[in-house]
Amino acid sequence: MDWIRSQEEIESELFQIEQSFFNSMVSYDKAISYCQSVLEFYRAMVVAQGFSDEASEIRFFKREKPLIYGLLLKYTHQLSFELEFPNMFFDRNEKIVNEKIEEVTAFLSNHKDLVLYLELQSEVFDSQFFLRKNKGLFIYPGHHNYSFDSEFCTSHDGLVANIIGYQEFLQFLQHKLSASIPYPKMPLPQINWTGSKIALTELGFALFYSGAFNHGNASLKSIIQLLEKVTGTDLGDYHHTAIRIRNRSNRTKFMDKLKISLQHWMADLDD
Repeated sequence: MDWIRSQEEIESELFQIEQSFFNSMVSYDKAISYCQSVLEFYRAMVVAQGFSDEASEIRFFKREKPLIYGLLLKYTHQLSFELEFPNMFFDRNEKIVNEKIEEVTAFLSNHKDLVLYLELQSEVFDSQFFLRKNKGLFIYPGHHNYSFDSEFCTSHDGLVANIIGYQEFLQFLQHKLSASIPYPKMPLPQINWTGSKIALTELGFALFYSGAFNHGNASLKSIIQLLEKVTGTDLGDYHHTAIRIRNRSNRTKFMDKLKISLQHWMADLDD
């Protein structure tokens, strides 16, 4: 499907739009119009050409359409926020943003199973979720016609788009929050990870499944990237590493080591 626009092309175009207008609300409105034009183009091509096979259809409704639709929702959320709170005072800013963050995280928590399905790049239910012939199983009630068009929607592409939109909006809100609370920037200490990459990957998955970041709504990828940055370690294909962890006799080898080390420290204090 040579008519599909790459993620790099879309993000570059949206970046140019955001940089072209001093007024953020104007840039959001222009970005929404751009996303709508891409979606309309996609719809025209899907209706006119269809898909060569089911794999192509799944890929489109799992990745391509939700990406641009999710970005449309991101800018819609941001525009609505700026219109609702055009002149926030600093003493109100933190309270308002935190309330919005709670709304967004509640949505993501309610759909954590699908978030995890996407994060782990699972394909088990792809044919049920992302083929139009199965759209009668479930349709997420979105706010745009792109969620109900029988020729241009599946049971779950609209929900995936909403997840993307809310994840992007959450980053926007967290930036708003950090901008309203001044704090000194401290340099990271120069430390090196001297354990194994498998152990660090095990830690990353444990942190993700424990829900310790962003009320349980931080993505697995973002946690892995954080660990890579802090430790200066490239974890590579961490999904493949996770399979190796699952297949070994002791699946929680590093977690067990951490627990024993902490228990020894507390026992030494007791003595």
